[in-house]
Amino acid sequence: MTQRDQYEGAYFTPSGGLVWHWRALWRRRYWMDFIDSVAAALDHWHPPQKKLLLLGPSAGWCLPTDFLVRFKEINAIDLDPLAERIFRFNHGRPLNNAGTKLNFDLENIFTSFDAILERFPDHAILFPNMLGQHLYHVADTDTARVEIEAVKEKLASRHWASIHDRLSGKIRSGAPLPTSFSTREALTPESLAIKLGLSGEWVDHLTTHVLPEGTERRLVGWRLLDSWIHIVEIAAVAPR
Repeated sequence: MTQRDQYEGAYFTPSGGLVWHWRALWRRRYWMDFIDSVAAALDHWHPPQKKLLLLGPSAGWCLPTDFLVRFKEINAIDLDPLAERIFRFNHGRPLNNAGTKLNFDLENIFTSFDAILERFPDHAILFPNMLGQHLYHVADTDTARVEIEAVKEKLASRHWASIHDRLSGKIRSGAPLPTSFSTREALTPESLAIKLGLSGEWVDHLTTHVLPEGTERRLVGWRLLDSWIHIVEIAAVAPR
């Protein structure tokens, strides 16, 4: 769909790499509310497949191990060369104990999305906070938006779920996170900011219409840093 990502295989990227892993190592204990929200959502997702395709999982810092061990085989694809080693550190032992086979490939999802889907036709699919980062890997915003929104059509016959950024921006240090809520409406960035009582400038991660119309989704806050938060959307989709 796009040309080769210049960050494929790089140790420093706009959406991951060494800086991300260092931050996750030291900040993860402050993310537990968000991690619990992800775990609660995935606990309700029960695709019939026993194989899982993780697209852009990084090291799985926010993924619940209890969810992963439900699958017999996991194939993970990420452009970060550090992802596999740290993912195995975070989840490897429980996966081994459960008999879950884990395979990692170093690849950019959007440069070969169709081919990836053909390689793994029997897998449920999870985007663990990857789709909202695509804007950092494509120079043209319109191209990034089109590629993100094309996902729902390409996966029309698949069981899939996604955790993705909707908005991100500054918040006053110590201020409470916005209240989580569920909806079936694809709220525009402006409407979402108003509903959550957000003020100031916020980054639109271009994921407003990544989900099929009418899909139930959960909107939760994630305090990435003390004064920088993300509004994250979590949803599961069944075949049409």
